[in-house]
Amino acid sequence: MGRSRKKASISVFIRAAFVAALFVSCAPVTLLNTVTPSGSFSKTKDISYGPLERQKLDIYKAEPPKANAPVIIFVHGGGWDGGSKDIYKFLAQAFTSRGYDFAVPNYRLFPEARYPDMIVDTAKAMAYILGQYKDRPIIVMGHSAGGYNALMATLDKSYLAAEGIDICERVSGVISLAGPTGAYELKKEPYITIFPNRFRGADAPLGHVASKAPPLFLMNGADDITVGPKNAQNLAAAINARGGQVTLKIYEGFGHITPVKNLSKHFDGGNSYKDELFAFIESLPVSGNFCS
Repeated sequence: MGRSRKKASISVFIRAAFVAALFVSCAPVTLLNTVTPSGSFSKTKDISYGPLERQKLDIYKAEPPKANAPVIIFVHGGGWDGGSKDIYKFLAQAFTSRGYDFAVPNYRLFPEARYPDMIVDTAKAMAYILGQYKDRPIIVMGHSAGGYNALMATLDKSYLAAEGIDICERVSGVISLAGPTGAYELKKEPYITIFPNRFRGADAPLGHVASKAPPLFLMNGADDITVGPKNAQNLAAAINARGGQVTLKIYEGFGHITPVKNLSKHFDGGNSYKDELFAFIESLPVSGNFCS
């Protein structure tokens, strides 16, 4: 079999395995990470940003770096009771190959954690990265539960203020990939225990739309039955209503894990998503007051 045919066969197998079980079993992600090249970054693992076991992060430094580029922080999903920074080499490659340094923190999970512990940890991780990159802003991006964390840590300025960070000076953008925003009340465990107010007030991003914030990229899959598109749509409408800057994208044919898997070099997807996401990132300023 020729080299190109072998590569095509491997790619088809990876896609099938990944689609089947991304966050159900680690095996497909391990396979994907194994075949993802490492030449675009150097990695420093398990850096402590706080004293607790889950308060650790990994940093992937781009080789070569893009001049004056913001640092991307990715907050993993997993329903606030699962997930790990350790499975995202494939995602790091997508960003470092374009010159962006890329950081992935862990955060406390249920049953150890309850609201707002996961947001406190996300803000602490953001503050740590900003301390390492004093001359550069950050973009915080999260998927699913991580999208919620990213939105809450930036729309509610108290979390970063507690770390001595002015959001409007240091956070140039926020990206939520299928993040819950409070469009639906939480009605089952463990979410009722994690969020006793069930997303009906200050515990949801929709409860924090009044004040200025950095530009937002909000997306959902039209076919996402885990975190429905109303989450992105309702938050975008509220941000627009107060004159904020928000990009809303609802992608046909996307389920819940599609926004993450389609950023891998093995999943171009034949759609505009990846190009539109990077266009948003590249449109953001690198200095000044980022809030609107």
